[in-house]
This record gives sequence, C-alpha cells and structure tokens, in this order.
Amino acid sequence: MRRREILTLLGGAAIILPAAAGAAGVFPNRPIRLIVPYPPGGGTDIVGRVLGDKLSASLGQPIFIDNRGGAGRVLGTELAAKATPDGYTAALARQAGVKPE
Repeated sequence: MRRREILTLLGGAAIILPAAAGAAGVFPNRPIRLIVPYPPGGGTDIVGRVLGDKLSASLGQPIFIDNRGGAGRVLGTELAAKATPDGYTAALARQAGVKPE
C-alpha cells in the first residue's frame, strides 16, 4: 500500500473512535471489532492488523480483526453498516479511486 492509502485509513480511525468516546462515560470498556472487507493475508489485512495493534495499545482494549472478504467488499461493508452504532465496531476501507498495487 502506498503511504497516502495508509494515512487515509489512519485518519478515518482517528475520526471515528474519538467521536464514539464522547458518547458515553468511559470508552472503551470492552473489546473493539475491526471489520476488514478483504480476505486474510493481503495488503489491506496487514494494514488492519498493524492499525489494530496500535489502537489496542493506545486504547487499552483488544482489537479483534474480522476478515469478511467477498462480493467485491460488499459482505464486510454491509456487516459494518448493520452493526450496532455503539462505537465498538469499525470497518477498514480504502479511499475511492485508489487501485491496489
């Protein structure tokens, strides 16, 4: 992945997780699920795992990587869209128009 893609992914997490933190008392108080809409072993999966490790260290809670590849990212994206909006489920996505290397 290019540096621009990685920065976009990190920027998205930086926006989503703190917004959820202000919604309730102490956040997070349980594990967080990171949905990666790609199969395991690819570049996006690796970025998701590195991001998960960094977020886990920063937030003090485990981050579980949930690979849901298939149907052109629709399966994982749909799963994230239907998740309970409590801030404990996040999805990894690539910037539109950026093709994988």
